[in-house]
Amino acid sequence: MNNYIQIYKNVIDDEYCDELISKFEIESNKETYDQGPMSFTQVNLNKNKWQGDIERLSRIFLNSLEQYKKDCVITDNMWPKKYAFEEFRLKKYLPNNKDRFDPHVDSISIESAKRFLVFFIYLDDNDRGETNFPQLQLASPCKKGSLLMFPPLWPWLHQGMKPINKPKYMIGSYLHYTLDN
Repeated sequence: MNNYIQIYKNVIDDEYCDELISKFEIESNKETYDQGPMSFTQVNLNKNKWQGDIERLSRIFLNSLEQYKKDCVITDNMWPKKYAFEEFRLKKYLPNNKDRFDPHVDSISIESAKRFLVFFIYLDDNDRGETNFPQLQLASPCKKGSLLMFPPLWPWLHQGMKPINKPKYMIGSYLHYTLDN
């Protein structure tokens, strides 16, 4: 099961990571979540003026997707013919705060059941703030420019650990099944 958790280093360069963080900080349409097991601030890139970034990140995700399929030995008969991205979200978790995302799975209802693959890109290095897979005794370090990919289903219970000494920034999305497969 661990082989379906893949980490790809340096999928975006430090300069672009810094640019995305700067754009986030000046963005006026931030949403704050503080609901039960999750607390963070985010920007939905699809609802704002981030179209160039969405196109660039989509290309990065799609290029990495081909490598993921090779690394996980996923054949054409195991993969949907058509799929789509969920909205891209840039999230910020404050250090030593209540900001966190407790253990969860990302496909837990009929509405989220269309998700079949998770993409997270870390935009900064952080001593903590890793994505932890507690049942698998595995964690993805929070390393600038690294991409984490894994299925969003119950065997891959995960949690976003609290950053300690500085904010954690990451971009995330999902691949969705579409109705015309």
